[in-house]
Amino acid sequence: NRLVEILGKRKEGGDVLSAVSEMMCGNCGEGLPAVTWCMECENSLCNDCNMAHKRMNAFKSHVTVAVEELIKNPSLILSSTPERAEACKSHSKQPLDLYCRTCSNLICRDCTLKDHPRETHDFAFVGEVVDEEREKIKEVTASLKGLIERMRTGVKRIEECEEEVDMRSEERRLKK
Repeated sequence: NRLVEILGKRKEGGDVLSAVSEMMCGNCGEGLPAVTWCMECENSLCNDCNMAHKRMNAFKSHVTVAVEELIKNPSLILSSTPERAEACKSHSKQPLDLYCRTCSNLICRDCTLKDHPRETHDFAFVGEVVDEEREKIKEVTASLKGLIERMRTGVKRIEECEEEVDMRSEERRLKK
């Protein structure tokens, strides 16, 4: 496993960044440079394999990290031991890879057949829900940044008004 090799280099004090930047695709065997690392598959992916990986329903909830991010933040390598989806208590060994928006619960695919049918429940892959929530957070953050900027502008105006009042007050005091 290429990541294990990289971790070994890190422990030995070796050059982790060059090892990561030289990582090849571990999927297609065409010797293409890796652009991402899939945390769940524990595999490096070239651009073509990464695009295919994203399109396949079975992998949509997988977390991938860009090789560029691994280079910028090598500590991601140490925290890259994948956390497997927790197993469903009702359907043993089935991963909880779906989120039921109706019930606000993680569910497995078998749960959708009996307890969470599509007719009465709205559910999606966890990765999709995470992406949606991440977008909502970005929107709120952008909105808050705008609000903060307007507040700063308002504070600046108040300070300018306060200076003007102080200056006029001083002028009147001197005229007397």
